[in-house]
Amino acid sequence: MYNSIDTAAAALNRKLRKYKERRVAGWHGGAHMSEDIMAALDALEEVPDLEEEDDGFSDPEAPQITKVKSFDLEHAISVDEAVFALDYVDHDFYVFKNEATDKITIVYKRNVGGIGLIEP
Repeated sequence: MYNSIDTAAAALNRKLRKYKERRVAGWHGGAHMSEDIMAALDALEEVPDLEEEDDGFSDPEAPQITKVKSFDLEHAISVDEAVFALDYVDHDFYVFKNEATDKITIVYKRNVGGIGLIEP
């Protein structure tokens, strides 16, 4: 148990050090990024209940939506910022609006290593 706690603490320490180094290097969205995040969190609405109406039949093996994830597609960011954000999300992909093309773009972690980019 203690070994698991030490491993988790080391991983968290490594993430925080990496975050600090990138923040000092200017990889974040600028000096007002925390204000932008707080504004986005304040603007979030409560997710409505996704239960279906009872029509007398329910498939017990039907897939259930357990979590809803949303991405900010109003504000465009650079590909470098998206790759940085990919490190901090709990997914293998990150959807964003590319500031260079002004189109919806996806960066993802490739199975063979590296980062992939999907552009429309």
